[in-house]
Amino acid sequence: MQMRSYLNRNLFFVLLLINLSPAWGQSDAWADVSPDKLVTINAEDAHLPSILAILAERSGYNIVTGPSVNVQDKISLHMNNVPIEQAVNLVVRAAGLSYELVGNSFLIASPGRLKEEVGIKSYVIPLQYASAVDVKELLKNLTDQIEVDAGGNKLLINTSPKKIAEIVEIVKSVDVPVLQIRLEARLIEVSVKDEQQLGIDWNKLAKITTILAETAAPPLAGWGSLVPGMTQQLQTNGQIMQNYSALPTGTIPSNMYFQRITGLTDVGHFSRQLSAFDVTLDFMLKNNKADVLANSQVVTLNGREAEISMVDIVPYILSSGGVGGQVQVQREEVGIKLHILPTVNSDGYITTTVTPEVSTIFDFIGPDRNIPWVKKRISTTTIRVHDDESIVIAGLLGVDRKTTESRVPLLGDLPWLGKFFRHWVTSEQKTDLIIQITPHIVKDNYTGILKSATLKDLEGDYFPESETAHGENSGDLNFDSNVNGNATDAATNADKAAGQQGGSTK
Repeated sequence: MQMRSYLNRNLFFVLLLINLSPAWGQSDAWADVSPDKLVTINAEDAHLPSILAILAERSGYNIVTGPSVNVQDKISLHMNNVPIEQAVNLVVRAAGLSYELVGNSFLIASPGRLKEEVGIKSYVIPLQYASAVDVKELLKNLTDQIEVDAGGNKLLINTSPKKIAEIVEIVKSVDVPVLQIRLEARLIEVSVKDEQQLGIDWNKLAKITTILAETAAPPLAGWGSLVPGMTQQLQTNGQIMQNYSALPTGTIPSNMYFQRITGLTDVGHFSRQLSAFDVTLDFMLKNNKADVLANSQVVTLNGREAEISMVDIVPYILSSGGVGGQVQVQREEVGIKLHILPTVNSDGYITTTVTPEVSTIFDFIGPDRNIPWVKKRISTTTIRVHDDESIVIAGLLGVDRKTTESRVPLLGDLPWLGKFFRHWVTSEQKTDLIIQITPHIVKDNYTGILKSATLKDLEGDYFPESETAHGENSGDLNFDSNVNGNATDAATNADKAAGQQGGSTK
């Protein structure tokens, strides 16, 4: 029986092949151990303690197993050039166990036993850009033991050292500066009657582009002249030579080219490219054919909705009576609401979802004709535009109904007889609401903000190995995935006297 056991053991060592990669350097200095060392191991139906013993012997790590490790467990594995910590992780997971890396030692036991041995530790993570409330919601699937310090924008997390590394990596990726977008919104109401009189077709005008110039500066033509027939030339470096005779002011060359102006062809910023839509709209505004209802600018964060609201609160009595003569009053919002949701894409485009809502009181209904009949016009659109490129929404047609009272002076004020000297005229006017929105990406230097000394001290206390604690003072909140340092047990403070423990886990 002993002979058979001896043969089986020798057969096991024959089947178990462990080759260390060149990164190990063939060194026996086990005290200087790097988790980046690679191991190759192939085993068939091998006992778990034997594999762990060989990994400990060849790697220089200490491996401590708890009583929950079954010496009769057998596993098969084939790994090629795998980091030692990853190899241990795969082996213990295959056996249904868990581990903690404490300094230079692996502690292997069942998950429940390991939690009791290692214990829950408390970590404070300061946030610089992200909201602590939002990050808590993001981390709720990892752990529910998170408290928020809203005043200091910090997270207090009670968890094991194994999970804190994963949590810190997530926090590192979300605690970054968020782009800001400035939105210019202009709401213009145009009479449909005026549009018909002027023969305006907004759809066609949006496709036409023109150029207005004080001194004509169209794109290049021919072999370098700005306009055929002009003597103004461009040098190879893009500078304008001054030995030319310009055309008289107000004279446009007959061979003008119409296309998008670039920084090269916009000489001295005298030329301006405008769409026929803008030109026509400005013309109507100057001639009182259109009214600007709003000209607002708001700034919002990337991916956050902005709202522009211009409404009147119209109260009305819904019911009255009851005990004590109670009156139930309802309120209706009437006016214009504009919801804008901009999102900056990786290619520089801005995807914008616009939802305008226009409401007006059409009439009053009910027994007492005191309940407003509200008509709403709602439209939702999503479009991708360049930075500083305008979005135009039109076609929100409505009818404004007005009732005007006319009376004969003095006679119209007589009691009983005055109604024969008064009359009412009701007029309707169809209007078209035009919404013009221009998003601009705000250029800021938030990423260059230096961290305060308090923030650096906090990161140094809990993440002393991080780049933030020892590296350059950058604006991003950086954490090391290996959370080492003086993270103390939440239940006791005795560990402080015993020394600092490593907390890097997987």
